[in-house]
Amino acid sequence: MPKFVNSKVLPFSDKQLYNIIINVESYPEFLPWCKGSEISNRIDENNFDAKLTIGYKALDESYTSRVQGIYLKKITSNAISGPFKYLDSFWFFEKTGNSCMVSFNLSYEFKSFILGKIMGTLFQKASEKMFEAFEDRAKSLYN
Repeated sequence: MPKFVNSKVLPFSDKQLYNIIINVESYPEFLPWCKGSEISNRIDENNFDAKLTIGYKALDESYTSRVQGIYLKKITSNAISGPFKYLDSFWFFEKTGNSCMVSFNLSYEFKSFILGKIMGTLFQKASEKMFEAFEDRAKSLYN
């Protein structure tokens, strides 16, 4: 079961960081290997389903996740369709003065052993770069 965990105090507010992460529609603009995003079943700004297309060169896969946010506290995302047995991510936000401690946890497993071998390395690299990409996005928007 591949897993990625990272925590860091960032010089941005909890609101700024939360708004970047909940804005799934903007992911193709800055997330590595994210080729498309589409929102459906929107309950409100913090709770919806999101279809993401990820890929590298000629290899693309799409999946849908249920995104649930508790404003300025946490965002969870769980795959509900696509090539994963499971894909679970959790973002936690803790305001610390003028900064924010943000924690990210991601775990996943592909349904297909072969797809896991093909996409696994790519997805592991994307997972490692994901946290950095969100941090870079905050810097580009708020610095």
